[in-house]
Amino acid sequence: MSIKEIHVCDGCGRELKENKEIYHLVLKTNRYNDSIEMTYDLEQLEFCLNCAREIKQTLERIAEKLDGGEGDHS
Repeated sequence: MSIKEIHVCDGCGRELKENKEIYHLVLKTNRYNDSIEMTYDLEQLEFCLNCAREIKQTLERIAEKLDGGEGDHS
């Protein structure tokens, strides 16, 4: 028996069939000391083109609000 791994968009749930369709977003979260060194958790997300564009636009709007509308974040 074999196992088949599939990738789905974390935004809309659409199956991503080819590597070129996958847009990655890696977030570092929950920084903590594990008794040896400071470390963090990683959240690795995968998105289709449409969801990736929506995320980019949302992040640009947030950046504009934080900057007071100044500057270009392209």
